[in-house]
Order: sequence, then structure tokens, then C-alpha cells
Amino acid sequence: MTDKILIFGEKLYLKIKDIWETDRMHRIISNLLVSVFLLSLLLYLLIHQQILPAIGILSAFANPFFSIEASFTLLLLTEIISMIFVLPKSVAKSVAKQFELLSLIFLRHGFQEFSNVHSLNWEEMVKPVEYMFVYGAASLFVYFIIGIVYKKQRHIIICRTDKAQRNFVRFKRVISLLLLIAFFVITAIDFNNLIINNIYTASFHMFFTILIFSDIMILLITIRYALDYRTMYRYSAFILATIFIRIALTSHPYYDIVIGSASALYLLFLVLTYNYFEAAKKIKKQSAVKQKKLPEKYL
Repeated sequence: MTDKILIFGEKLYLKIKDIWETDRMHRIISNLLVSVFLLSLLLYLLIHQQILPAIGILSAFANPFFSIEASFTLLLLTEIISMIFVLPKSVAKSVAKQFELLSLIFLRHGFQEFSNVHSLNWEEMVKPVEYMFVYGAASLFVYFIIGIVYKKQRHIIICRTDKAQRNFVRFKRVISLLLLIAFFVITAIDFNNLIINNIYTASFHMFFTILIFSDIMILLITIRYALDYRTMYRYSAFILATIFIRIALTSHPYYDIVIGSASALYLLFLVLTYNYFEAAKKIKKQSAVKQKKLPEKYL
């Protein structure tokens, strides 16, 4: 029964993934982003010319810079979907992708502050510009750290047989499918809140909370195929890094930057430490193979 569910879930996941990664879908997404950007500017012009009233949902479009925030938010949502499809390939890549999302979220915060600029009066601009600079610098720092992580990261196969590896990947694909469903549910709730309350609040923190539970599920499934200390520690530390991201997303300004940047450094040191001991382990094995056995009279 379990195998049938996994096979069905995997087939559905692969169909959605194949559709998502086509050039046609990329063009559709690009056209959607451009359309949202132009429509936002058009609504601003109509409101500015007093053709449309700035009430309800339209009140957000009274600011011309809101078009940037709206387009970037949609771009960020598409990146989340791409991250979900990375999860079955590699847990390490998935965690790195989550930090990429964190860097984009920091950029989005910068654009949000930009939308608070209503005039070119410096006294009104000073606070938003300060936040823009800080969030931009934090985003660049995380981007830099993740770039090093990608270069230093090593991917390991924990399963001893092809069959076990196949089943492990199948489990991860089904979990990714459930994540995708959860993402669309959260997005639908956010847009419903926009229609009812005229306020759009992207629930990134809620999605990352679900992501933490999915990572823990993958860790528990990993025990079926590997129970050595280093593999368990590596996967558990990845989950802790994800929790740090979740905390950063709900922290106040500056605290979120400190926690997010520190968690990126934590991931980097985790990768470097793991690589160091794995390299030492390989050298020890090679030397043990090359070393000649002493005659029995010397033992």
C-alpha cells in the first residue's frame, strides 16, 4: 500500500515538475511579472489622475513604487516553487536554496521600504533609505556566503544500494509534493486576506515553519538508510539552520539581519568542518591501505 502511494505521488510530482521547468512556463511567468508591473503602473496613473479612487485594494497602488514591490513579491513566490523542486535532488542544495530565498526576502524588505518613499524630501527619506541600505547589505552578505558554500559543499550518497537510493528519492519527492500543496494553500489564504482586508502579507514564516517539519521528516526517513553519527549530525545541523531562517523572518528589523547573517555563517562553518573531517577520514583510509602489514614476529 505504501509503495503504491509513493509511486502515485512520485508520478504526480514529476508531471508538475516537468511542466514547471519547460521554456513555455518560463515565458508565462515572465509575461505575468511584466503584466503585473505594467498594470500596477497603470493603476497608479489612473489614481494619480483621480480617474480611480484610492480606496480598498486600490489604495496600495497610490504609490508608484508599489509596482516594484508587487512584481518582486511574485518573483519571490516563483523562487519558492523552484526551491521545492530542488529538495528531492539534495538536502544540502535545498538548504542553500533556502538561504538564497532569505537573501531575496531581504531585498524584498528593501523594496518595501522604497515604497514608503512618497517624496524626495530627505527628512522623509532618511529612515527608509537607512533600512534599504542595511537590508541590501545583508542580502549581499548572505549571497556571498552562499556562493562560498556552493563551492565547498560536497554531496554524499547515504544509501548502499540503488534500490534504497531510489526509495529514498521517492520519499523526498512525495514530501516535496505535499510542500507544494501547502505552499499553494498558504498563497491562497494570503490573497484571500488581500481581497477581504485590503492587506497583503506574504506568510513566508508560515511556509518555513512547514519546511522545518518536512526537513525533520526527511531526517527520520534517512535513518532507514544510514545511522552513522556524521550523517545524522549533518542533516540535523541543516534543520537547525532552517530554524534560524524561520526565526529571522519573524524578528524585528536589524535582529532579523543579525540572525539571518549569523545563520549563513553557521552553514558555511558546518560545511567546512564536515569537509575537513571527511578529508581526514579519507586520508586515514588511504594510508591504512598503503601501509604494509608487519611480520608476525614484530607483533
